[in-house]
Amino acid sequence: MARPPVPQRIPPLRWRAPAFVWTPAGLALAIGWPAALFYNDAGLRQLIVIVSAAVFAFALVTLSASWGLGIAPRTRRTVILHVLAAGLVAALIAPFTLTRLLGAVAAYQQRGASDFSLGMSLAMTPLALMLGLPVALISGALFAWVALKRQKPDDGMGENVHSMDVQPFL
Repeated sequence: MARPPVPQRIPPLRWRAPAFVWTPAGLALAIGWPAALFYNDAGLRQLIVIVSAAVFAFALVTLSASWGLGIAPRTRRTVILHVLAAGLVAALIAPFTLTRLLGAVAAYQQRGASDFSLGMSLAMTPLALMLGLPVALISGALFAWVALKRQKPDDGMGENVHSMDVQPFL
């Protein structure tokens, strides 16, 4: 005799419907709030938007890869961890990229001024981590709450399982 399937306690997250409205709204909030802090400096605001968009592009690629492998995120925490991992990579790369860019600008403006060293990049790394990871945490949480929603648990036969229906193991 075939037994009924075991109910799924925590079903995977779903995109909030309609996805073409809520996903861009979540991305706009997550990418826009750090840029809004620098309303007086257009260059820095543009740099923040570019870096935040790159972080979310990388995070969405890893999320879609996990969905494609059949490991859909079950909690918003998982989505936030994907964004944090992408933010960590961006924060670790940023000092090395920025010092090279500053060196190129300095060399263009004045001969011999491009003596930025590896030590300068390494000295900037803790600052980049201290600033980048909290921003990635808040942005990931905003995106996860706006763009994704939880499903009700399903008993495997198309019926919703309520917390009062689940019996403890005896």
